Amino acid sequence: SRAVDMGDRPAVIYKDEPISYREMEARVTRFANALTDLGVGRGDKVAVMLNNCPEFIVTFFACSYLGAVAVPVNIFYKERELEFLLRDSDSVALVATPTFAEFYSKIAEKPPLFKWLITTGPYEEGLLFRDLEERGSGSPLDIAVGEDDVAEILYTSGTTGVPKGTMLTQGNLFFHADAIIGVLELAGDDRALMVVPVFHGYGITVMLCCFRVGTCFVLMDPFDAEAVFRAIEKHRVTFLPMVVAMYYMVYNHPERDKYDLSSLRIGISGASAMPAQLMQDCSSALSITILEAWGLPECSASATIQRMNMPYEEGSVGLAHPGVEVGVMDDAGNLLGPNEVGELVIRGPLVMKGYYKRPEETEAALRGGWLHSGDMGYYDEEGYFFMVDRKKEMVNVGGEKVFPREVEELIYTHPAIAEAALIPQPDAKLGEIPVAVVALKPGASLSEGELVEFLSERLARFKVPRRVVIFDSLPRNPIGKIVKKELVRMLSEDNGY
Repeated sequence: SRAVDMGDRPAVIYKDEPISYREMEARVTRFANALTDLGVGRGDKVAVMLNNCPEFIVTFFACSYLGAVAVPVNIFYKERELEFLLRDSDSVALVATPTFAEFYSKIAEKPPLFKWLITTGPYEEGLLFRDLEERGSGSPLDIAVGEDDVAEILYTSGTTGVPKGTMLTQGNLFFHADAIIGVLELAGDDRALMVVPVFHGYGITVMLCCFRVGTCFVLMDPFDAEAVFRAIEKHRVTFLPMVVAMYYMVYNHPERDKYDLSSLRIGISGASAMPAQLMQDCSSALSITILEAWGLPECSASATIQRMNMPYEEGSVGLAHPGVEVGVMDDAGNLLGPNEVGELVIRGPLVMKGYYKRPEETEAALRGGWLHSGDMGYYDEEGYFFMVDRKKEMVNVGGEKVFPREVEELIYTHPAIAEAALIPQPDAKLGEIPVAVVALKPGASLSEGELVEFLSERLARFKVPRRVVIFDSLPRNPIGKIVKKELVRMLSEDNGY
């Protein structure tokens, strides 16, 4: 047990207050015993709808101790989405802040969804987290939890329809965390900044990596660039895992140079592709190595990651994790050789057990013994993987395939551009045409014609956007990914197409 090795070393710093490994261990044990006393047992699902706070961590590990299953809930869910997740996951309890408990109360008039509502602050119904923690026994639990036991059910964001519950086992999560620890050379004297949401697979990975090696992390919520600088300076943060939108805001913040950020050693970017230009700008401005990772919830969060001691290959998402096979497959299920574009497929100990209660979808995703990612890419002779795009986001211009990623990367190199997305627009003649939706940097000016001209000089004609739409900012989901479906909707309303 980590806590025994680490003792009084800080595990988490929250609101500038350290919580030691020993204290964390005691809290987890007491809360796990309290859940047992309620009747939560092995295999039971516990939904967790919390911001980044110590209670999330306590709940997650208490479930692990019991052999119960944590079901993290996206805190941006509305009542309808929360109700779907609670019913679909068969959760027996919901741990929530009073604000999110309100959501539950609105749907609870229907037949009760579960037995226990546990809130982290005063609320008129349910149980108080603090009371349960105080009531729980401090004696260690004697429950053998195996590698094949499901540790969490992570719901996919539903970009392809109804969200599906991805079942990840104890073995999946720890194999994945250990792979990343090895690549980052993460050690006990590192300090991480946890500003990505812990309800997301990325946040859970960072948390597990830190606890595996005794690293302390500064738990922060919500994201604020200046608060990030203050935390790095005050707590001498060395490891900065963030998403592209966060790196962008940190890089462009006018106050950045006023802070001492020299403790930083390494960063990871995940959840969506990082434009090469931003990668270079951030790495030099923060004097850190930023490694880009690629993957999906179904493989515990990532399957490839760049390496520190290897030359940076522009546009590459790195090499497969040690002990993991990543291949490229054509539509007929044949594995392709280097430099051939196909669907990226994954095999290895970090691949999910399956989708909860969805045998057909599980079989389709894991057909032929490989996890099919739905992402298009290729690898080179050195084994570096390159993303081309989501299979589903490809724009088909009269039979010519345009991968948005390539065009977006180029748009980002224009000095006036802050954000960019390429989306398809239906076209009577060509089937689809590419449309660029962009937001400009503060104070920058750029006309549609200027951007089209810039791209025309550098791209095949069929790839050049037929229209450019300029917005103040582009819609993003909670993890900072630009929501293309929302852009398509906005444009269709705008234009009636």
